[in-house]
Amino acid sequence: MEIDRNDALQMYRWMVITRVFEERVVALHKQRGVPELPHACIGQEAVGVGVCYGLHRDDVVLPSLRTRAAFFIKGSSLRTSMAAMFGKDTPECGGKNTSHHIGDPELGLIAGSGIVGGSISVCVGAALALKRIKPQRVAVSFFGDGATNRADFHESLNLAAVLKLPIVFVCENNQYAYSTALSRAVAIPRLAIRADSYGFPGITVDGNDVLAVHKAAREAVERAATQNTPTLLECVTYRWRGHSERDVSGSYRTVEEIEEWKRKCPIERLKKTLLDRGVLNESSDAGIWNEALEMVEDSVAYMESAPYPLPEHTLHGVYAEAR
Repeated sequence: MEIDRNDALQMYRWMVITRVFEERVVALHKQRGVPELPHACIGQEAVGVGVCYGLHRDDVVLPSLRTRAAFFIKGSSLRTSMAAMFGKDTPECGGKNTSHHIGDPELGLIAGSGIVGGSISVCVGAALALKRIKPQRVAVSFFGDGATNRADFHESLNLAAVLKLPIVFVCENNQYAYSTALSRAVAIPRLAIRADSYGFPGITVDGNDVLAVHKAAREAVERAATQNTPTLLECVTYRWRGHSERDVSGSYRTVEEIEEWKRKCPIERLKKTLLDRGVLNESSDAGIWNEALEMVEDSVAYMESAPYPLPEHTLHGVYAEAR
């Protein structure tokens, strides 16, 4: 599949926006703390962008802890994510959910769970609903490598296979489940081969190559939409920062390992490709970074001015209205 030059440029733009947003959040947390403990996706931007770019509006996505780009590409604003981090009153969650787990049915975003692997089965349910009421539409479930050792993962893949559901399972394999290295948790060379046990394709791609991720994702989405065949897509990547901004020691990783992965930066990788192909130049690149900075600063200003939820709204959305 040949990727259009403009699509490649737009994917670069979305990765930059995601990177600048995450870096601003980290800076805010250092300055004054952020009520929502940040779990930065810096270094992993190619996964969310590559998978979600080009999805249909009616395709549904259940992002994981580090899939910030999925929200942006599906149409959720930077303002919404930034305000949610500070518990501000937004239409999407009213200050009651973190930015990692906000849902917006109008945009095809399913509200997630903080339980590792707990959202995978929810997305399988969404895929079943799509098969029944919206043929040709697809559900996409994101999760980390640590979730693949949980029963939720295996039960969900098995059910999706048996029911022939239109779903793409995306494993953001960033090498660590908090501080546990993947090599200490599994005895197989690739997590994608677990799909063999359930009778559908398992694909491993370089998760720092957004073009490779996008190509594999489009093929998986097409397979799900036209054949009701699931796919397990393993994107091998790396988080530059700790599990969260509370994880500052990073004693379980070496400096050399982190620096090695930084040299594989997904943004710099695509930038070089775009420069070599004449799609991007230094001036237009600076424009993209400046645009991203303006968008992020606008989200900060919006967050500062947004109100906190009213105390009397505490029980709103907790109980169904009596009929």
